[in-house]
Amino acid sequence: MNNVTIDKIFEQFTELLEDRFSKQVYTTEDSIRYSLFYCLTNYGRIHPSDVILEYPHPHFSGAKVDTYIPPQNGHFGLVFEFKFDREIPSSKNPPKTQKAGKVFADIFLLVLFKPDNKNVRSYFVYVTDKEMATYFQNPSNQLDNFFNLMPGDILKIDRKYIEKHPRIFVKSVGSNIVDCEVLCYLRKEFPSEIWVRIYEIKPTNIR
Repeated sequence: MNNVTIDKIFEQFTELLEDRFSKQVYTTEDSIRYSLFYCLTNYGRIHPSDVILEYPHPHFSGAKVDTYIPPQNGHFGLVFEFKFDREIPSSKNPPKTQKAGKVFADIFLLVLFKPDNKNVRSYFVYVTDKEMATYFQNPSNQLDNFFNLMPGDILKIDRKYIEKHPRIFVKSVGSNIVDCEVLCYLRKEFPSEIWVRIYEIKPTNIR
């Protein structure tokens, strides 16, 4: 696995998603996860038996990461968290501020994923519809610098960044706030009004 391979995997992944959403196929977060699984095995030459779904987090009892591929044969490992936000036309739709906080809760889960100091790269895959895309891009919510981050650019996240937001946001993030860098790896918007973001997540003390 190298950077060229990662680029190819994400390129094919977004093509699959664009095709899926253009056909208005019913889609869940699992559908998105399995689309990436397909690309990992077909374009990343990763054997299906090397892919672990719902892997227990090494530092938080009961917590799991969505997908983990351990490092082997001198190659770095991969860990992924996925989030698919879509508007639910009912009273069950959580507040947008709460949804936004959950995004950062997943990011911090990745930052703290350190299995025995192994060489592992962490990626957060975020897919959303117009509801949350509009929320993130509204300057008054102070999150547009995250959502509109350009590929290759880095945003530093710390406690100060989190705590400048409303109380419901901070509560949704939780207590595991760690200084980190969010590198935008991929940014796409589909004609079907679906937004895709892939971020590489790193602790600020790791280069």
